[in-house]
Amino acid sequence: MHILLTNDDGVAAPGLLAAYAGLKERGHRVTVCAPDGQRSASSQSVTLRRPIKVAPWAMPDGELGFAVYGTPADCARLGFSVLAKEPVDLVVSGINDDYNLGYDVNYSGTVAGAIEAAAAGYPALAASVERCAVYDWKRAVHVLVAVVDNLSSWSIPQGVAVNLNIPEKLTTGRNEWFWTRTQSAPAEDYYEGEPQPDGSVMYQRLRNPSGDLVKAREDERPETDLAHARSGHITLSPIVPHGVHEATLKRLAAGA
Repeated sequence: MHILLTNDDGVAAPGLLAAYAGLKERGHRVTVCAPDGQRSASSQSVTLRRPIKVAPWAMPDGELGFAVYGTPADCARLGFSVLAKEPVDLVVSGINDDYNLGYDVNYSGTVAGAIEAAAAGYPALAASVERCAVYDWKRAVHVLVAVVDNLSSWSIPQGVAVNLNIPEKLTTGRNEWFWTRTQSAPAEDYYEGEPQPDGSVMYQRLRNPSGDLVKAREDERPETDLAHARSGHITLSPIVPHGVHEATLKRLAAGA
């Protein structure tokens, strides 16, 4: 299988290099098309008003990859439409070095790379691991490869991407995962301001110090990705881009 590999942490990120090595060891052909540097939280932004620079990038095994001076969505689109020399069978985005769970999938560049590919008709997978002091990339790659091996058997509809999240400490086996819905409400956070000499204020967006996965939200349902991740479960969620709210559209179009 020919896999297009991208991410939002950059072409030299440890998670991408681990995924690259693991997928090739499994026998897949892998073309890397990833940002030249950090592009986290870029969501599905694309470059419109300037050319996008693409530079050749030597992978550790000597194969040619591409460093894209743009967003993860740029990388995915350039990869499957221009840069990949053979037809792409699957787009993988990751492995990201922090969770992409719940409402945060709307901000994630990692998820955006997969969503962009899915919207164009390609099977697509976003992969992330829990942030920790020492990453077990070997275990994360084992899970990633197992999911890739099973993707075709799941009959994922065209236009739907799969979002994979792997906890630091598993309470289940490495090949056991839970299909979940994403937590729909935004995570609790706040802004801390620092006044500047010119009268302006510099605001830093901060996350609740208790952490999303430490204390359950009051509105959290037990079958969400956040709840499962808190329990040490590998999660898979079928996700789609935001679109029309069909129930409201039908009601208003009918004059109700």
